[in-house]
Amino acid sequence: ISEAVNCWSFKAFLLHGVTGSGKTEVYLRCISGLSETGKGAIVLVPEIALTPQLLGRFRKRFGDRVAMLHSGMTDRERATEYRRISEGAVDVAIGARSAVFAPFPKLGLVVVDEEHENSYKQDEGLKYQGRDVAVMRAKLEDAVCVLGSATPSLESAFNARSSKYHLLRIENRVDHRPMPEVEILDLKQAPKNALYTTQLTAAVQARLERKEQVLLLLNRRGFSSVLICGDCGKSLPCPSCSVSLTFHKNERKLKCHYCDHQITPPETCPSCGGPNLKPLGAGTQKIEEEVAAAFPGGRVERMDSDSVRGRHAFDELFGRVDRGEVDILLGTQMIAKGHDFPAVTLVGVVDADVGLNLPDFRSAEKTFQLITQAAGRAGRGDVAGEVIIQTLNPGHYALRHSRTHDYDSFYDEEIRFRQELGYPPFGRMIKIEVKAVQEQLAFDAARFAQHHIRHLQKGRDTSLLGPAPSPIARVRGKYRFQMILLSKRRDLIRNLAMEARKAVEEKFGKKVQVIVDVNPVNLM
Repeated sequence: ISEAVNCWSFKAFLLHGVTGSGKTEVYLRCISGLSETGKGAIVLVPEIALTPQLLGRFRKRFGDRVAMLHSGMTDRERATEYRRISEGAVDVAIGARSAVFAPFPKLGLVVVDEEHENSYKQDEGLKYQGRDVAVMRAKLEDAVCVLGSATPSLESAFNARSSKYHLLRIENRVDHRPMPEVEILDLKQAPKNALYTTQLTAAVQARLERKEQVLLLLNRRGFSSVLICGDCGKSLPCPSCSVSLTFHKNERKLKCHYCDHQITPPETCPSCGGPNLKPLGAGTQKIEEEVAAAFPGGRVERMDSDSVRGRHAFDELFGRVDRGEVDILLGTQMIAKGHDFPAVTLVGVVDADVGLNLPDFRSAEKTFQLITQAAGRAGRGDVAGEVIIQTLNPGHYALRHSRTHDYDSFYDEEIRFRQELGYPPFGRMIKIEVKAVQEQLAFDAARFAQHHIRHLQKGRDTSLLGPAPSPIARVRGKYRFQMILLSKRRDLIRNLAMEARKAVEEKFGKKVQVIVDVNPVNLM
């Protein structure tokens, strides 16, 4: 990478290194080589939560010549950092996706850490994929771009295998530490309604006795998925979205995770008046309560977007984990993203099926990445790690390959499905979403867009899927229908999508909203 940086010409690398292999050290050394050239470096991380931890490591190496950029900063703080960067007082800028626009007069290197993460995609307002912007900015400025991950996105891996990117591998952990042993447990064999197998419970207890730390992953926040009536069987729906409200026991609230609608749980069922409202399903709050009861001597902390709020909350929680003040850290996907916890020797995935069967062609890929990344938090110190995965689908290929940390076999199996269907990376994809307050109006506008595209499509190498109701058909009071355009030619489907949007807006005016999303990562 350093050789490429010194050539002052564009080059893109995919750094595929197993978890705990020292990818951050590679970034640090490459940036050190830039300090005498007057060129700056940008390092992107997928979450604000990762910024403080990474910032500490970079400031040890580069002192005050490090800038931080993320949405948790005030406008004044961000303006100060921008000024330092543009005046050449900074060697490296670290931040979330928007840091890709850091105004370095001369740019030498752009690093995208955990490049597979969906959070690099900006879904609100101006839509852009931070990873792709990073590659393009490096190309425009004759800089080098490094995409790093233990579980690369299929698109990036495909580009590397097609020689569009240069593939670099690190196949062993630092000091040749062993990868954690992974065991898959079939929940169908567990007692009915049990959240934990006896094996996971025993493994947690053993770690507590040895003064080691445990991570528990459940990618569902709240106390329970729904509050359901034991008499009529109905749940409490969000009035604005096509989802049930999630029960948050600690706050005594029912919340919608899409529009943030909140109510106090009623005493009786609104549908039948019955008094038997019961929580169904499990979220991180319920896991926290049950873990605290099962291991009364253990110090338990929860990490999700409900419990960790404020600019310094992440840093404070990580500090407690690093100082050994936490025995069991449980949470959502936030705990799986690149954190370095040397004392963690056990990772338990409470329910690996969350997200596995979603109506999204990337569901298997996302599950493999999440499980593998979570497993990678174990055994990063001197003691070997262990991973226990609980699932109802022990034979699923995403879990089977995560057990052996075998990215290449997962890629080979998943890529066949993508090729058969013409999905990315073999074809370009655009999602067209039509929204309106009235369901019939949204459907009529979507059908109008479909007919317009079909008329323009004649004889061209494109596929149109839909329109169909979005998997979550109503969000924030608006009904949603979506279509998918597929083609090997990006310019062709882009023009079709733009023409369809223009036609719908001319016919239906402001009653309907049309959203064009190029390379969508969220199909829900």
